[in-house]
Amino acid sequence: MIRIMKYTIYLVLGVVWIFLSGSFTIGNYLLGVFFSILILYPFRDMFTFTDSGSDVIRKIPKKIKYVYVLFREILKANIFMAYKILQPKLDIRPGIIAYPFTTSRSISTTMLANTISLTPGTLIMDVHVKNKTLKGPGIFYVHSIYVESPKEVRDSIREDLEEVVLEAFE
Repeated sequence: MIRIMKYTIYLVLGVVWIFLSGSFTIGNYLLGVFFSILILYPFRDMFTFTDSGSDVIRKIPKKIKYVYVLFREILKANIFMAYKILQPKLDIRPGIIAYPFTTSRSISTTMLANTISLTPGTLIMDVHVKNKTLKGPGIFYVHSIYVESPKEVRDSIREDLEEVVLEAFE
């Protein structure tokens, strides 16, 4: 099953290719499959499919929820940042906090770090993990433009972002 899923990505990218190119012919589809194999095959070891097909399907609603939460948080942060910047007196309280996390997959760690960095006003400065695979316990060092209390920032990340990321990618 995992082997089939590994090769299915080439076929799916062939479909994406025909939609992006706008030419719905079998030749164009085969060209898309060819280019996807040509580009992705050297990186095939990076694509680890450990989930079964039913797990992938079961996680689709959780991934949709993740995208919704991500857009919501980006919108909220953009409004907050615009409000802070447009005030006559710049009222910011920048700070760096240590945010502990525990993940069981490297994709979860990566997605959490990217999600935090995509939210305006925050940026992952460094990641400290015990092993090189980005799995397990670790610490993100997060720079935030507005830190009244480090505990509030940690709680906000945990409640608003981390739980949704872990549901979708663990």
